[in-house]
Amino acid sequence: MGIPSGNLVGMAYVVTRPKGRFEIRESVHTPKGPRARSLANFTNLTDEVLATAGRRATRPFDADAVRAAAQTAAARSRPSPEMRRFVASSRRMARSLEVRPASDRADPGDALIDLLGFVAQLSAFRPPPAREPLRFPPLARLRAERSALSTDQ
Repeated sequence: MGIPSGNLVGMAYVVTRPKGRFEIRESVHTPKGPRARSLANFTNLTDEVLATAGRRATRPFDADAVRAAAQTAAARSRPSPEMRRFVASSRRMARSLEVRPASDRADPGDALIDLLGFVAQLSAFRPPPAREPLRFPPLARLRAERSALSTDQ
C-alpha cells in the first residue's frame, strides 16, 4: 500500500487576525508541504459563518471544536491589564525618545533608570530561569560552602 497522492486534509482551526477579527482555517497537506486555506473571516462566530466555512471546507469539520477554538482565540486576543500597561509604557518611552533631539536629552542616568523599568516590565512576562549547577568545580564548591555557612547562622 503506497502513500496516497494529492492533498490530505488535516483539521479546521481558528486564528486571531488584526483589529479583533478571527479566521477559520483548514490545514491541508500537499506534496509541497503543509498549507493553510482560509474558510471564513469573522468578528462574531455565528451559525452563518460556520455554514460558510463548511461550504468552503474540503471535508466536514467538528463545529463544536471550532467554537471552542474560537473561544480560546478570543480569550488569548484580549490583552491582560499588565500587557496593556506594558504597551502603554513602551509607547510613552518611544514617544519621549522621538520628541527630543539627542542633544537636548536630559541626564543619561534618567534614561538608564527608564530602561531598567522597561526591562523589569518585560521580565514580568517571562518565567524565572531554571537554576543550573555551576560548571566550574571551584565555584560550585565555594557556593556550597557559603550556603552551609548561611544556614548555620
